[in-house]
Amino acid sequence: MALTQSQLVAEIADRAEVTRADAKAVLNALEDVVLEELGNAEKVKIGGIVQLAVRVRPATKARPGRNPATGEEITISAKPASVALKARPLAKAKAALPSVQKAKRALGA
Repeated sequence: MALTQSQLVAEIADRAEVTRADAKAVLNALEDVVLEELGNAEKVKIGGIVQLAVRVRPATKARPGRNPATGEEITISAKPASVALKARPLAKAKAALPSVQKAKRALGA
């Protein structure tokens, strides 16, 4: 089950020994700073957990292709350039991952 925003605020407040209102204010400030920096196309590193970066995907030209179901030749349309967000987990996040068996039990897979 996913951790909700209110559960996250409560957990931060408990661990940091601050009020929930203070924890929520800090979380909102973090959100504002991250969004502002991403809006300026800057990289944002949140602790040792994740690094967020803005990247530009280049435009593609129209190209010939083949319909895999019928084998008919088709033209794959061009796509304009776009902006995407790239999230990269860092060492602390990777180290916190559970074993395969534990993950399967937790996810019910």
